[in-house]
Amino acid sequence: MLDPDYLIVPNLEMSMPTPEHGRQYAHLPRAKHRWPLLSGVEEAHRQGIKGAGVTVFILDTGVDADHRELRHKEIDFRYIPFDTVAGGMRACRGFDVDGHGTHVAGVVAGRNLGIAPDVDLMVAAVLESETLKTSLERVVVALDWLLSQFEHEENLHKPVIVNMSLGFNRQTLSKQEYQKVSLGLKTMLDTLTEDFAVLPITAVGNEGSGQVRAPAYFANTLSVGAIDSDLKVAKFSGSGVSPVTHEAEPNLMGFGVDIVSSYERDRKNRSFYRALSGTSMATLM
Repeated sequence: MLDPDYLIVPNLEMSMPTPEHGRQYAHLPRAKHRWPLLSGVEEAHRQGIKGAGVTVFILDTGVDADHRELRHKEIDFRYIPFDTVAGGMRACRGFDVDGHGTHVAGVVAGRNLGIAPDVDLMVAAVLESETLKTSLERVVVALDWLLSQFEHEENLHKPVIVNMSLGFNRQTLSKQEYQKVSLGLKTMLDTLTEDFAVLPITAVGNEGSGQVRAPAYFANTLSVGAIDSDLKVAKFSGSGVSPVTHEAEPNLMGFGVDIVSSYERDRKNRSFYRALSGTSMATLM
């Protein structure tokens, strides 16, 4: 008989909010080099606050570890395949054939653009580049990998942030499916927050007003919407009431419109930057 701590949850297709693509740059544009003064990033950097001693764990399309914004770091990277049993988790040099994960990583940890360039990065590639979709199983495997790091003494008291742009829409599931899947993912995230003091930061979604994705509306996550440089709410930014807590979402707003960050390299190894808009861009801002 299974112990009550076990949950049998159906696997579920999850997806990332599709960002709006802007201009691509071959070089870092000077005009886009600085964050708005109101963000406090420049003042924090002047005071030497750049994220040292903090780990940021990103679940996304991957990360190009050799982009000029990120090659100064040793990134702990894992690729999580669709078939987690047959394929297993791959530890290798970070790669990203989409660019979204590299963009998010650059926002937080980029050498020139990052808000906290000294953080330690852990990245799990769980989203496919062609579809920006994943499965609940892959997300659980990635989070389990993170939990395994707390077996090491040096990580027990280290501040850790989990960045999750992925999620699912309640309307696409039956009531029974929704209850089971929500309970499974919520239990995993509750373990992170309550047992290990890890903060999950989640994108509220890009479906606009009245739409909020799970797990952004769970109680133990910090949901983030997007504003532009004039502090106006982006039209695509999700919002609504959590069906779990019955509180307004999102919890915070971050700059998420025309954010320039690392994106990809060409076959000549030249690093490119791109402006993207989305709540994914805002989550670590």
